[in-house]
Amino acid sequence: MLQAIRSKASSLVVKLLFGLLILTFGVWGIGDIFRNRGTDTTVATVGDRKIDAQELNQAVHEDAERWRQALRGTTLDNEQLKQLGIVDSALQRLIDRSLVDLEIHRLRLAVGEDALDDLIRSNRAFQNDKGVFDPLLYQQFVAAQHMTPQQFKKEIRDDIVRQQLDQALVGGVAPPAELVDTLYRSRAEKRTAEVLSLPPSAVADPGTPSDAEAQAFYDKHRDDFRVPEQRSFSLGTLRLDDVAAEITVPDARLHEEYQNRAAEFHTPEQRHFEQILLPDEAKAKEAAAALAQGRDFATVAKEIASAAPDTLDIGFFKKDDLPAPLAGPAFALKPGETSQPVQDPLGWHILKLVEVKPEETQPFEAVKDKLAKEIAHDMAGDQIEKIRDKVEDALAGGAGFADVTQRFGLKVSKIGTVDANGRGADGKPVDLPATGTDILKTAFDTPAGQMSQLNELGDNGYYLLQVDTVTPATVKPLDQVKAEVVRLWQQEKRQTSLAQLAKEIADQVTAGKKLADIAAEHKLASFTTQPLTRAGGDDKVPANLVANIFAAKPGAAVFAPGGEGYAVAQVKEVLPADPAKDAAQVKQFADRLIVPAMREDMLQEFDKALRGRYSVSIDPGAVARAF
Repeated sequence: MLQAIRSKASSLVVKLLFGLLILTFGVWGIGDIFRNRGTDTTVATVGDRKIDAQELNQAVHEDAERWRQALRGTTLDNEQLKQLGIVDSALQRLIDRSLVDLEIHRLRLAVGEDALDDLIRSNRAFQNDKGVFDPLLYQQFVAAQHMTPQQFKKEIRDDIVRQQLDQALVGGVAPPAELVDTLYRSRAEKRTAEVLSLPPSAVADPGTPSDAEAQAFYDKHRDDFRVPEQRSFSLGTLRLDDVAAEITVPDARLHEEYQNRAAEFHTPEQRHFEQILLPDEAKAKEAAAALAQGRDFATVAKEIASAAPDTLDIGFFKKDDLPAPLAGPAFALKPGETSQPVQDPLGWHILKLVEVKPEETQPFEAVKDKLAKEIAHDMAGDQIEKIRDKVEDALAGGAGFADVTQRFGLKVSKIGTVDANGRGADGKPVDLPATGTDILKTAFDTPAGQMSQLNELGDNGYYLLQVDTVTPATVKPLDQVKAEVVRLWQQEKRQTSLAQLAKEIADQVTAGKKLADIAAEHKLASFTTQPLTRAGGDDKVPANLVANIFAAKPGAAVFAPGGEGYAVAQVKEVLPADPAKDAAQVKQFADRLIVPAMREDMLQEFDKALRGRYSVSIDPGAVARAF
């Protein structure tokens, strides 16, 4: 389309059309274009607060990034974000947050400045390896968040108030003792049972099915013998790495790049400091006077600033890393010298220079290969976009797969028979020359004999493919799977016989016969389990048999499938739990399971109450326009 417009742009017809457009703008004006800048982008309203599309977009972006990391780099498009509920959940989170903020405002909740400063100073993220608050770490962290200190403090303050409100709501939640005791008795009860395992050999060999039986089994289980649709295709890839590998960067360009990036290969002078941080000018002057008399730095720090010797070392710094008030005095010192007191918003500082690391510059030869690789990739990026445009123009002009791949140097791979799950005819995974999932989806969305459009190959280029053959999904004929049919038929017959035998044995035990005697009759041995909980406790007892054991009365017999056979069990002993004797375990049980569930219920009720107090409305059209 773009190419067609370019080719006709100088024609008389087009000039006339543009003239009409210009005349139209002259008559009607273009004010609406600019007036639209004020278009309301509100996606939801909570009370008197509005949530706009930009807020929603940011929240969705954060969630999508977590998904991308969990999916090992897979990027989700807007449609997938909506289908997975990420957009809806992000919007509800913003609504919930706005509801809480409105309630905080109504209740006039707040956090004092001193308390906020104490919290920041006690945060391990802002402390050095000695456990002392480091203002430089704090400043660097705030800067990395693209915030001012005031903005960062507001974020922290709001979060603290929300946490306090949350704690006020659920902090006192405690379940009734009767409820805890009842649930604990059920959960902590233990049982032992006598168990008899019935392997497949415990029943007679079912023999071989007749032709009619085999046919009937095959007809009933046809899906077990189904071969999924399979395809073969030709894949053409235009990869950044491949293009970059063919590029030789001239030495002149390398030298130019080295000069342009000289600062990157230059390490400025670094200095190692010890520091005494003092709360006021009087203390700072007292410490400076003591140091001027030749007293030991660590001793002065301990006596005047109450600082332990192992908290003084603040490490190496470049000049630009230090706040402006400290940088000049710090870098005017000689090794062993101490500075005069210097004030900044965090207090009064006295620095001692311990060591100096001179500036250093990496020579050209040391970084030449690195530069060549990076420049080649940059050049390849430019080339690959130009090739992409030419490929798309060629495809739009009707060029075929072989013509496009050969003319523009795409690497071609032949992918043999493969199903949509990436498995070949032998059932083993097929190696693909690039990321497989999207390529397979494209291959199975493209009609037989047709070519796909040019698709992105992650961040590494593009691909297109041509479907060569399509083998529809089929069910293998009986004569090809006869051996498998016989095996599965025999397995089913054995399981039926084992289930019948297990029931008969359970009935005999219920009637009063000993399980050990029945085991001996079948030349098998029974065993007594370890004390079981509802979660198990004995690897020899199948999980579904454990469930049946706890559903049965003492002395009763139960059975269940397990492993390759069946198992029969008779409940021998019930070991009830005693909450009075297990006080520590009861408390742990309540704190870990019951209290969190009750707190969640409480918060849900609080959310319902807030939605009753403050109106909530969502504009589905605005959400759809945002995504």
